[in-house]
Amino acid sequence: MADELGYGEALAELEGILAAIEQEQVDVDQLAVKVKRSADLIRLCRSRIEAAEIAIEEIVGQTDSGDANDG
Repeated sequence: MADELGYGEALAELEGILAAIEQEQVDVDQLAVKVKRSADLIRLCRSRIEAAEIAIEEIVGQTDSGDANDG
């Protein structure tokens, strides 16, 4: 399942699908399957980015509140 992929793996797969479509290497019968897979991978990547943003904001927030206690 796509959720088991890391961000880098999902992005690499997306790039591969895009390259194949641009070079017209995807059979018309498989095009819908590739587009659906791409949509799933994009959702996964967005989810990973959002999770990273939240984690970074929490870390920065902890750092900022720690600085206020020092002074």
